[in-house]
Amino acid sequence: MNISEAVRRAALTAIGSVVIDGVTIPVFDEVVNPNVVIPTVRNAKVYIILQDQQEAEGRQNFCSYRQQANWTIKAVTIFNTAGVANKRLSEDVGEIIEKRIKPTGKTHALVDANGYSFQDTNKVYSRNNTEITKSAVSFSKILIFNTTVNN
Repeated sequence: MNISEAVRRAALTAIGSVVIDGVTIPVFDEVVNPNVVIPTVRNAKVYIILQDQQEAEGRQNFCSYRQQANWTIKAVTIFNTAGVANKRLSEDVGEIIEKRIKPTGKTHALVDANGYSFQDTNKVYSRNNTEITKSAVSFSKILIFNTTVNN
């Protein structure tokens, strides 16, 4: 297993099953599966997607070789009517994700796997994104994390 897959598996495990208002939100790895029905919550279609991973060359310490891995998670909400659209739902989902990745704000929840251990997971960046078309409004909460990976 390479570092990308190890980080993805650890992130997906940490996120787990996200439930909003009694509805389970699907979590996708890079691409939305067209065979999965996207649920509606508060008048919006909602899903989570893990995407945009990258690794940087690390350094050798006394115990292991370390690399830096950045990865992005998006909480996406799509409203069909602009009148009921707002970014609150995407922010609520993003907050759940962030608490799953860093439950105490200091420690992280990534589980070591297949010879890789994870430490120093930090939120590098968080932002909102809005997309508007004639028939829909989409709000995304985008979270980028950096993790030190030992192998």
